[in-house]
Amino acid sequence: MTTEFPPIDRNKSRLTAVDEEAVRLADVLQAHPGTSDVTDSGAQGDIVFTAAGGTWVLDFQAGADGEVFQSPTGTPAPADRPATDVLRDVVVPALLVHPAYRAATADDDTLTVHLATGRHYTLTLSPAA
Repeated sequence: MTTEFPPIDRNKSRLTAVDEEAVRLADVLQAHPGTSDVTDSGAQGDIVFTAAGGTWVLDFQAGADGEVFQSPTGTPAPADRPATDVLRDVVVPALLVHPAYRAATADDDTLTVHLATGRHYTLTLSPAA
């Protein structure tokens, strides 16, 4: 016997916008050939994944106004010079092929994701403990 589950009613969903974004980001990374073992930690908003021989954590950061999602900004610079190999080789390419993301820019261990809506948010990349 197969049980079919109805689609999620977004108006009734208990997921916050950050939780929903963490789920989407985890799904995008899971579909990318350079990553494996991708999980998101729900309310904490962290995404844990394995890539380039290590396990990494992407952690959502609050912006200048205390919110995760920041107001729209001008056209972002292309993602062409991240200092961290994992961001450059795995995370940025995975995001840039997905229609929800307009751009991704990286600086050392910090990734700024620009959504198609014009808003953006920042994550930090660190090795998993």
